[in-house]
Amino acid sequence: MENSSSETLHVEDLQTEIMSWLPLKSLLRFVIVSKKWASIIRGEQFKALYLRRSMTRPRLMFMVRRIATLPPEPEMVWFQSFCKEERCIPGQLEVEFLFHSVYQEKIPYFSSGQQQLRVPPNTNYTSVSQPIGGLICLQSETKFALCNPGTKKSRALPDIQAHEKAFITSFLGYDEATNVFKVLCLTMVWAHEPSKRVYEYQVLTVESGVESCSWRGITCKEKDHTPETQGLCKGGVLYYGARSTSDHRPLVMSFNVRSQEFTAIELPDQLHISYFWNFVIYNGDIALVNESDFDPRVVNEPNGNKVFHIWVRDATAQEWQRTRIEIPRWEQNVGHVDYVFRGTTGTKELVFAQDSRHCEDDFFVLYYDTFTKDLRRFQIGVTGPKISVRTCLDHVDSLWLM
Repeated sequence: MENSSSETLHVEDLQTEIMSWLPLKSLLRFVIVSKKWASIIRGEQFKALYLRRSMTRPRLMFMVRRIATLPPEPEMVWFQSFCKEERCIPGQLEVEFLFHSVYQEKIPYFSSGQQQLRVPPNTNYTSVSQPIGGLICLQSETKFALCNPGTKKSRALPDIQAHEKAFITSFLGYDEATNVFKVLCLTMVWAHEPSKRVYEYQVLTVESGVESCSWRGITCKEKDHTPETQGLCKGGVLYYGARSTSDHRPLVMSFNVRSQEFTAIELPDQLHISYFWNFVIYNGDIALVNESDFDPRVVNEPNGNKVFHIWVRDATAQEWQRTRIEIPRWEQNVGHVDYVFRGTTGTKELVFAQDSRHCEDDFFVLYYDTFTKDLRRFQIGVTGPKISVRTCLDHVDSLWLM
């Protein structure tokens, strides 16, 4: 009897180990065909294991805004009615989001493990967070939703209470140690006199297996500020560029997802961030990139090499370091096409994504190997006219929201 029980446990452990390496689409099928497998896959222990394994095979995520030409996907029909409070203007073209991802470091890169999810159009402006922990946050004015592009599962979140004239900015953060997501929302009611402007900071906590959640006000002990860049979450800390409302100085704000504490990180005097700056991960550290440096009017070196500088945050020394990067034969290989630096992979390859404002049907990504000096070009496989394409590294598969 004991041997039979031991053998059963061994078989279950083996099944769990095998399933933890399977692609999401296989697990979604297993949930349907077997109650036993569904119980394992939906368990918190397996979800955590699968997320850890997924971090070893990260994805490149492309967030494409384009004209909608197809009916909404069945899994996302609800989002259209969830966000729409006004009818579309007759004859107006509707814009949808396409989330397209491929394995980031697996050869052949852009034909392996493709995933796509189309989010239907809505009349209000929809903003999309940086992917973290396998999820993205969709915001349409005061409405929010979490979405898992890999499983095509989503969850509506409570509306935030804000003044009708408030400017609302949100970020998604994730704390790996506690397995908790938090949506950080900053609202500002504008007034001509700075002293009369009202700033509020609110957080929504989302835990696995907990259905109810609500917005809670928190205190920012640092200066009131207005966000100026997109956010990036790393190691349970959310970073975004901002401007102080008191002296208008640019700074980087960090938000500890677990403790919910803000910290203002001062910038060197020669570093003036604005909307054109973006956060990336450079060899494991956060870094700031000025996308204006990649304008075709910025002249390359006379020998055709591309030279640009980024500001890397040294986590140990707690200071910013200006880092020079040079790509040989850039002009010969790339010509005058706009590419913007998006960060480094786990194998330390530099990734450049085409500036979507100047691309037509095709959209390409460059990988530069710093050891072999090879520069390779890949097409993402999304055809047709695009309004914009945002490229994010290190997206992972997750079983959240299943």
